[in-house]
Amino acid sequence: MQSPWKQDFPIFLPHAHPHLCYLDSAATCLTPKHVADAMYHYQCYMHANNPKGLYQLTAYLSDLIEQARHKLASFLGAANDSEIVFTRGTTDALNMIAYSYLEPQLIKAKQQEEPSNIVISAAEHEANILPWQRLAKAYGAELRVIPLNAKGVIDLAKYTALLDKHTRLVAICHSSNVIGVNNPVEQICKIARNKNIVTVIDGAQSIVRCDVNVNSLDCDIYTFSAHKLYGPTGCGVAYIRADLLEVMRPYQVGGAASISQHINEDLEQRNPQKLELNTVNIVGIVGLVEAIDYLTDMSSQKLNDYLCNLSAYMHERLNLLPYFQPLFPIQPKQIINHSIACFQLNGLNSQDVAGLLDYEGIAVSVGHHCAQSLHRLLGVDSSVRVSLGIYNDYKDVDHLVSALESAYRVMAV
Repeated sequence: MQSPWKQDFPIFLPHAHPHLCYLDSAATCLTPKHVADAMYHYQCYMHANNPKGLYQLTAYLSDLIEQARHKLASFLGAANDSEIVFTRGTTDALNMIAYSYLEPQLIKAKQQEEPSNIVISAAEHEANILPWQRLAKAYGAELRVIPLNAKGVIDLAKYTALLDKHTRLVAICHSSNVIGVNNPVEQICKIARNKNIVTVIDGAQSIVRCDVNVNSLDCDIYTFSAHKLYGPTGCGVAYIRADLLEVMRPYQVGGAASISQHINEDLEQRNPQKLELNTVNIVGIVGLVEAIDYLTDMSSQKLNDYLCNLSAYMHERLNLLPYFQPLFPIQPKQIINHSIACFQLNGLNSQDVAGLLDYEGIAVSVGHHCAQSLHRLLGVDSSVRVSLGIYNDYKDVDHLVSALESAYRVMAV
């Protein structure tokens, strides 16, 4: 059965890459024509700089951006449009939070000679490790790491034990880009909320399911990138709770980030613009909104059901290979949440395996997938990662398995 949405992606057309088997959606999703057309239309017929002039086109763009902010607030279940900050992506957002919120907290604690700690999990992408690691080193804070349980998710008991009155922030992924299963984010946030600890959720791998509600999660900050949602690169979103946004300092100053007064006076800061670039990525925002509309039109239930069934089939086929070694054994009941498979083939070099897959027209990720700490914890140097998108189908999975069988026959000498 072919994906009902594959026809929406021009990359698979006869004059492009008709035989491409793209299995790297965890890195970036391909772009549907709807999104590309919306961005093309903006660049050709609407492009100007917001809010640089009083002419009609810039006024229209100001409205467009605020309408996009409203749509994102609704999409995420935020209480207020002003809680939506446009960023360059998840990595940019996490660095912004480190500079704008956490660093002042650490400075204050150090001045008062109080200890500080930051809590993350063992399954984090490096984008959700390095900003906190750098601040911990600079201000003498402790970086505490939550271990994973047998299912590959955060161990709640051990997580709770790590929190204390000196915990300044908890930063965890909604879903790992290597293990793939969802963390119990609602419980994680509830435990932190009861201790008045700020929570930051990296939603890069979970946003594509289109069922994230920050109000239900009760998180303080939620971040994601547009290109993980079939949108463009270089654009992302950070939901930041209104009262937290008030105390955050500007990430980058200039232009739209402030209203200039006297040169020797402090500048009045506006939310959420104080955390945004002077000229935001308008074409990226246009593409992001179109991607949301595109996914919303197909219904999240239909999308999730399709990917769940395809994921179950992928894991079933892969686990039948006697030389297949998953990085983290997946429990049968978890498979339906799993559109990612990270693995090695017994005795084979992962780079060699990926190279042979590429020869067969199969695009996968290889290496440590920006999760070097997790790979080290699991005792492996690198792995092959396959990840599904809505353009994949059962034929792609069969092609993958057949290519892995061929690769093993060729290299397992």
